[in-house]
This record gives sequence, structure tokens and C-alpha cells, in this order.
Amino acid sequence: MTIPIQQALAAPRCWWCGAPANSREHKFKQSELRLNNGRGAWQGDAAVVHGRNGGEELRQVQGPNSTLVKFSTSMCQNCNNARSQPFDQAYDKFIEYLAANEATIAIDRRLRFSDIYGEGWATERVNLIKYWVKHVCCFAAENKLEVPADLIKYLDEEIAGAPPHIRLEFLIQSDLLRLRLNENMPYGSFIGDVMGWSHPEGALHAIEGHLMWGWLIVTWFFDVDEPFGATTFEGNLVQMGWISQVSDEYTLDLTDLMASDLMAHYREQKNQE
Repeated sequence: MTIPIQQALAAPRCWWCGAPANSREHKFKQSELRLNNGRGAWQGDAAVVHGRNGGEELRQVQGPNSTLVKFSTSMCQNCNNARSQPFDQAYDKFIEYLAANEATIAIDRRLRFSDIYGEGWATERVNLIKYWVKHVCCFAAENKLEVPADLIKYLDEEIAGAPPHIRLEFLIQSDLLRLRLNENMPYGSFIGDVMGWSHPEGALHAIEGHLMWGWLIVTWFFDVDEPFGATTFEGNLVQMGWISQVSDEYTLDLTDLMASDLMAHYREQKNQE
């Protein structure tokens, strides 16, 4: 069978290794979606919807493997599964720890990677960063941006510093935390709109966005022209700032925090220790 050269050139390639792309990365991990919504059928009162365009376009998600929660085809199966498995496992542990220790983390606005990963926290912290690097690279591929060679090298090797070309930051969204504290808001996962930055001649060179789980935000900025990267969680101890994006009406203050059910639960936990 002969494939026309135009079709062959247009066939998507894995942004990581260059092999033919035949796999779609999840925008939201299956384990994360199950943690949010349970393992049962997502129907009726338990229905899950995927919103776009500011919530104007809503579509029901049939399950955690729905195409609605995936990127377009931009990776090969090996890179998306076996090769990046340590990254996915580090993220799973991270989310499970957040859910199990919500009171402490939300009130203290900090966490320690050693509490999540134990003695191997330094290695697992890098694997966690690489999970988000993989996520950002999928966004880059969707926006026709080439992933730089030094970022590929970062994924391939045991490099402990910040990822080149990418800036990452942890934040707590205080208005959603207040809704969680006072109105028992259920968990949800969210990806913000992606913004692009172009050169004067019109060539795209940078994109930025954010992703959320519950009230935790991870903001990211990717620039093919800027080789240096950074994170706000370089060491074991992570101190997180506040941000409010929904409404000032729901912005958390100390009075809300001290009077919340979550704070009462936190005091009870401390008394039992």
C-alpha cells in the first residue's frame, strides 16, 4: 500500500520520541476523575459534565476514558504509558495525599514532599514536575509549538532542577476553598483557557494556562525562546500563596477559616495526635 507523501507528512508524530503518534494523553487522569466522581456509572444525579467556552458548552462525560477528557493524538503509546509511568504514579500519590490531608494543607497553606513520598521525596518531586511538563508539552503540540530538545532531555534524564522553558507555581484558590469549607463544595478538576504570546511577525513562541484540582491551582508558562525555567517548590517544604478568581464575595478571610467546619475537624485531629 502506497501512502501519498502529503498524507505521510501530515501524520502526527509523538512530540517526545518522534515515533508515529497513536495515543491521547488524559487532560485529567483517570484516577483523579474517579477520586472526584466515584467508580460507578456517571449518570442521573451522578452525571459528570465537561464545560467549554466559559461553561456555555456542556457535554456529558460517559466515563474516565472519554475522549472529552483527552488531548488530541500527539504521543505514542510507549511514551504515554510505560515511559511516563513514574510521573503518573507520583501525581497519583500527590492527589491522594491532598485528599487525605485537606484540613492540614488548606489551613497551613503548606506541605512537605517528604510527608507524601518518604525518603525518596527528592526523586518523586522531580517525577511530579515531569507529570506537569508532559501535560504542558501536550498543550504545546496542540498549538503547533515544537518541544525544545533540552526539555526532552529533562524528561529523559535524572535532572533535579527546574524544567527548562517552563515556569510552575502552586497556589490555593481561596474563594473555592471557602465554598469547600462552608458549603461542602465537591471536588472537581479544571483546566483554564490557554493564552498565547507571539513575536511581532506573528509567530507563536509562548503559551500559558493553569490546571486545578479542588482548590489547588498549578499555573504554568511555556516559552520556546526562554531556556530557563522555575518552580515555586524547589525544596521539600512548599509554602503556597492565595488567589481569588471566582468572586470577591467568596474570598476567604481568617474569620471564615477559624469558624469553619474544616478548622474544627483540624483541631479534632490535633487533639487525637
